[in-house]
Amino acid sequence: AHHTDRHPTTQRFSGALLPSGQRRSQMGGSSSKLPQLRVVKEFNVPKFMGDWYVIGVIPTYFEKGAHNPVEKYSWDEKNKCIAVDFRFNANSLTGKEKSIPQKLYTTGYPTSGGNLKASPFMFVKLPYELMELDEKYENCMVGYPSRAYLWIMSKSKTMDPDLYESYVKIAEEQKYDISKIVKPPHSMEKDDAKGAE
Repeated sequence: AHHTDRHPTTQRFSGALLPSGQRRSQMGGSSSKLPQLRVVKEFNVPKFMGDWYVIGVIPTYFEKGAHNPVEKYSWDEKNKCIAVDFRFNANSLTGKEKSIPQKLYTTGYPTSGGNLKASPFMFVKLPYELMELDEKYENCMVGYPSRAYLWIMSKSKTMDPDLYESYVKIAEEQKYDISKIVKPPHSMEKDDAKGAE
């Protein structure tokens, strides 16, 4: 019950990308019956910046079929938020590269609480719950209150299997249906996801 204290966590939010008004019941309908997700108390925003590779995911509509998915985080000083560039290859490792920009709003800077808000569209802010973050800021897990979406991410394209399983176990303890988690393929021979234009 103390994972949150020992492991502040970070996650990404392409899961916020549900078409406006679509699957409204799935997004929030059942969350009132579920306990609140346990999130990290605080984390260092600058250290959280960088490229986060999606290792495991319960995907949003926009992420299905994504290969080489990576969330690129950078601090947007003008708008006081994290600029997110979610990139992936569609349907294959060499598929057309797609980019989906988003904004991620922290509770403060340079330190933030784990309850962030993701904005995939103007005037839309959806929960981004940082459930786990390791001390080196190299691995994290992000959740969604209704348990419809989940992201297990790493600063590298692979994650230690024991750590990955520990995150999955935590997700299960937090009432996630872990049978829905998929592992997106990543190209290991190249450093970044470049697809056919």
